[in-house]
Amino acid sequence: MRSFKKVAAVALSAVMTLAMGVSAFADQTITFHFQNSSNWNPCGAWIYQGIAFTTNVTPIDKSPVVTDEVLEDGTPNKKIVWPGAKMDADSKQGWVSVSATFTDSYTTDGIVAIFNNFVADSETNDTTTEADLASIAASGLPTTATATKEQTPNVLVNKKMISKVGAAITDIYVEFDGSATTVSLNEAPAAYTSAADVVTETATTTAAATEAATTKAATGVKSTTTSPKTGDTLAVSVVLFGIASAVAFVAANKKKVNA
Repeated sequence: MRSFKKVAAVALSAVMTLAMGVSAFADQTITFHFQNSSNWNPCGAWIYQGIAFTTNVTPIDKSPVVTDEVLEDGTPNKKIVWPGAKMDADSKQGWVSVSATFTDSYTTDGIVAIFNNFVADSETNDTTTEADLASIAASGLPTTATATKEQTPNVLVNKKMISKVGAAITDIYVEFDGSATTVSLNEAPAAYTSAADVVTETATTTAAATEAATTKAATGVKSTTTSPKTGDTLAVSVVLFGIASAVAFVAANKKKVNA
């Protein structure tokens, strides 16, 4: 019995260590769904991790204006310049989306996003430097020299909102009425679920797919404002199953010996 308890204790310790390791170093990819009520074409997303605009996590591969810079410690860095990432058509009419990957500290840092009409700056400001202007010109984007820049207020997702969900954030839905925004975490709002599906020539719809799309767990939280990949849980389950099997095997052998 003492030997069996020792094996069980070691197994439990291994599981806890692995679980902590997965959660401590896990990234989280979050998809932003934006209600493009202003019909911006294209529509841009300017996304930060941290409500104090600390780290720009806007997808670099969808950002037409990127300049090379050197950080204070001498490290080369690719700097994403306003207007950020070009959003894609969502599966719902009137909506667009883009995904960005955050570190696990997003739960304490929070998230801020600004959606815009994809007009770049033609002069320096708090996000654009002299070095960025050449990259902006080379991108071919319209600029404030000839077009008007439009954007939403700052869309804030703070620690309190995230903690109410009680689960990793996978989707952020932002409704926009032209002046104010409403944010829903994980659970799609009625404005999204009631919107017509975007139908393409290659799209196929099955009863099973339709049912799966309408049975998403309601784990969201909403907040209205008018101001300017989780770690592999499958791997943990496999490890748990393997350890449980090993413990059962040891117990069976012990019982056999005692018999």
